[in-house]
Amino acid sequence: MIHWQKIARTIWALCCLLMLWAGISDYLQFTRHPELYPIGEGFGWIYESSCNYIVSCWIIVCWAVVGIGISALYRMRYNTVCLWAHIILTALTIIYRFFP
Repeated sequence: MIHWQKIARTIWALCCLLMLWAGISDYLQFTRHPELYPIGEGFGWIYESSCNYIVSCWIIVCWAVVGIGISALYRMRYNTVCLWAHIILTALTIIYRFFP
């Protein structure tokens, strides 16, 4: 018998691991070569200053860690609700950011 919830949690954990890797690698790339980023050119709050960009990278990293934690703690009360809330909020953020 296939456990769909276990499969969904595993897939979401892998997506969050990818998001974690992307956030950390972007942070490291920015700290090594900040001249490659359009800081101060009016692309929104994230690009207003270097500090804002670093904070946004760490917010993404923390959000990914929360997703991994929710995926791993499958015996927690209301875990399915938390997992779906995390998935929906992540999807809405991506849609808002990339499809205005």
